[in-house]
Amino acid sequence: MPHILTVCTGNICRSPAAEIALRRHLGDAVTTSSAGTRAVVGRGVPEQMAREMAADGLDASTHVARQFTAAMAQDADLVIALAAEHRRRLVSEAPAALKKSFLLMELAAMARSGAPLEGEGTAERVANIGPAVIAYRPQLAALDIVDVPDPYGRTDQEYAESFAMIRDAVNDIAAWVRG
Repeated sequence: MPHILTVCTGNICRSPAAEIALRRHLGDAVTTSSAGTRAVVGRGVPEQMAREMAADGLDASTHVARQFTAAMAQDADLVIALAAEHRRRLVSEAPAALKKSFLLMELAAMARSGAPLEGEGTAERVANIGPAVIAYRPQLAALDIVDVPDPYGRTDQEYAESFAMIRDAVNDIAAWVRG
């Protein structure tokens, strides 16, 4: 069963939201986890993000932040970074993750483009995301792929905007993966 790892800075806002949303959409066909490049180890999801997630039916109550390690990236089949700085960091610590790590918004752009994704069933299609993105990268180069902004310590509106980006991206990625 493929494993998807999501990575942000503190592992308390963006990556847990993406992890939990992916788990809901892809179900038992994959396992999901998350980590932070500068994790606030042991902390839960801030109230503002938990509220945004709950409004979308996502339960963040059991999440506990953990620090990213190279072993996590090596063990994952797909690593989704919420910002370019996270991808740079994880690839520098785990070079083997280069061809299986992508930005969330990069995957969303792939999904929205209608790019082909081979495979029978969710698990096989998740396993084929890396090769599909690599093959499609020339077309992605023309797009403005943005980071998901970190809402931590900011306004309720910024939490809402960050979560909306994650929610919409995950919805599109999940639909693409499910075929």
